[in-house]
Amino acid sequence: MKRITPFLLIIIFVSTLQAQIDYKKLDQYIENGVSLFEAEGLSIAIVKDSQVVFSKAYGFADADKKIPLTTKSLFNIASCSKAFTAALAAKLVDEGKLSFQDKVKDHIPYFELSDLWITSQLNIVDILSHRSGLKTFAGDLLWYHTDYTNKEIIERMKYLPIENEFRSEFGYQNNMFMIASEIITQKAGKNWYEYLDNELFDKLDMNTSKSASMYLNDNDDIAYPHVEKKRYPLTDEVPNAAGSIFSNVEEMSNWIKMLLNNGKFNGEQVLSENVINEMFTPRINVYVGRSMKKMGVNFNNYGLGWFLYDYKGREIVFHDGGMPGYLSRVLLVPDENLGVVILTNGLNPLTSALSQQIVDLYFGNDDADWVKDYKERIDNYKKRDEENKAKINSSRVENTKPSLELPKYEGKYNDNSYGEAEVIFNNEKLTLQLPAKDVFTSEMEHWHFDTFKIKFKDDFLPEGFVTFSFNSKGEVTGFKIDLPNPDFHFNDLNFVKVN
Repeated sequence: MKRITPFLLIIIFVSTLQAQIDYKKLDQYIENGVSLFEAEGLSIAIVKDSQVVFSKAYGFADADKKIPLTTKSLFNIASCSKAFTAALAAKLVDEGKLSFQDKVKDHIPYFELSDLWITSQLNIVDILSHRSGLKTFAGDLLWYHTDYTNKEIIERMKYLPIENEFRSEFGYQNNMFMIASEIITQKAGKNWYEYLDNELFDKLDMNTSKSASMYLNDNDDIAYPHVEKKRYPLTDEVPNAAGSIFSNVEEMSNWIKMLLNNGKFNGEQVLSENVINEMFTPRINVYVGRSMKKMGVNFNNYGLGWFLYDYKGREIVFHDGGMPGYLSRVLLVPDENLGVVILTNGLNPLTSALSQQIVDLYFGNDDADWVKDYKERIDNYKKRDEENKAKINSSRVENTKPSLELPKYEGKYNDNSYGEAEVIFNNEKLTLQLPAKDVFTSEMEHWHFDTFKIKFKDDFLPEGFVTFSFNSKGEVTGFKIDLPNPDFHFNDLNFVKVN
């Protein structure tokens, strides 16, 4: 009889531990989390050893109409789209049609950043791993609800300041993935989203997944977005390689199965093992924040379209996605052949809380309660937000008036990167319109001195302030916007009056 070694006993113990996960208990835990955060809808799937071991939808696809959510309901997976874009680029490299060391400038001659040396050196790895020298979210206003073409966005990027160290500091960049899609289109000989359909969606049986909302139709099972407990408009967006894909947990499970099976799905080699390895190879260090340090995380990196960190001796590979009314997470534990996809059509932290809870359950930590942890975080955030609003209100100087009559503020203003804004005087009121005027339009309410309060039509954003500047003659020369939020850098804009 063979002697069982301590090492084998550990393997047997871990396998037994994982097999004992109580999915009914997990189901109730998720249900309680959905209720606690008053989530409109949430869909989840867990893949273990190439099998979907848990899959369920909670809540509504449309909370107003009480339409139930299903595991087939399509969500905007937002930045979880980036992994698909990175996979397509890595596939072209694997096939010899592209090189990771290719310079962006060689493929897009009109590409230019404010630093000419970075412009000449920026390569495919740089744009897929957020190490371009641009800070996080710089230039995102260029694509959000504007009419700019990809070419126009690229041409405007030369006005964005370089604020990070090239290849040394992480700066999350959506526009760089759009640039990657332009290069993919060139090398694939077809639009990047057609290449996506042919090489990934078709081969992974992702038959209802779409590259963008413009391809959704009335017969699709759609999870509609919600912001502030209300239905948020779902507009026809064109394909954007940084975050426009719509999919569901059933089809995303196929994506996970393939990634965890060295690129194979249903016996077909969809992506080579080399492509998977390239995507999961660290390219740039990412700051390890306080909450991650409390978890025991030692390193945090970004590969190609994926974040990578360590947790309890295993590597975690994941990506989050966020758009107005949608949050998503895809998380992999390759050593455990474990994957999780969670999609929500509201703004709550359940994608993070539940994915971490599931990881801990598989790692044998039954005492974890990440929903409770995130509820405390959100409550603290709301408290700080209310305190900040009170501070702003208390700082208002009463009984002041603008320096000029309101019509004197009217005119067109230009920011070199973002483009033309307009201040309109009508019916004794001022209105501000930015280039994305469908969402960034607001009446201007006098606050104090030459500062006006604004609230854009986009419910995704809080209130903000516009402050005008003057020359020595007392004439309006421009304005700045103060609108703190985690996604768009309005404060970087410098609008100069042009007429």
